Amino acid sequence: MITKYQKTHAKIIRTGMQLLFANDFDSVSVPMICKEAGISRPTFYSHFKCREQLVAEYYGSSFFLNQEKIQWISSAPDSWTSLIRMQLLHIRHTCNPDQAHLISQSLSYQLTEQQLETVKEYNGLHQEMLFDLIKKAQHDGFVLNRSDPHYLCKSVFMLQTGNLFLWCADNGRFDQFTNFFWNLEAVLCVNDAYRGVWKSEVAFIPDFQQVDTPEDRSGTP
Repeated sequence: MITKYQKTHAKIIRTGMQLLFANDFDSVSVPMICKEAGISRPTFYSHFKCREQLVAEYYGSSFFLNQEKIQWISSAPDSWTSLIRMQLLHIRHTCNPDQAHLISQSLSYQLTEQQLETVKEYNGLHQEMLFDLIKKAQHDGFVLNRSDPHYLCKSVFMLQTGNLFLWCADNGRFDQFTNFFWNLEAVLCVNDAYRGVWKSEVAFIPDFQQVDTPEDRSGTP
């Protein structure tokens, strides 16, 4: 079960991001977010130091996952395709041309504050699912790299961050899917028979709601 603090935290992020999607960053103030979310300024600052931190947590946490998306991931025919689907959702969540200015704010904040990792409880689901999928893909013979799945998870997170930086540096012209999955296949030593499977999944990502919130989730794949 998620706590009252986490529910408020999620509400602030959801409200803030909805305002930021609809307005320029500089025109969305903390008082505006507080008014829309129905909270006080002290409450906001008990969760976030600034708007930039709110944005960084949205793009750096497990907010791209909800029950509908988890169901799509778990409905894949095998563990490797499930892992691909989760990465596709993460890439689409972060490498969004319509939100490039917000993503740049997120990366800038993380670099400035030296916080390339977000608060663990909000990134936990992503990490937990990735670990389980890598471990299962190893067992099923899709992933031939026999390293500890914990270390492989860290490698995948580093790939995600590097991929996002390259995408932003190239003003959204960078082919985020090809670069990421070529490197993912190399790092995980994917069985040759399953290399390139991601290409058939890219064109069939369902439409999901834009801003997601953490939920009490169980039964992850």
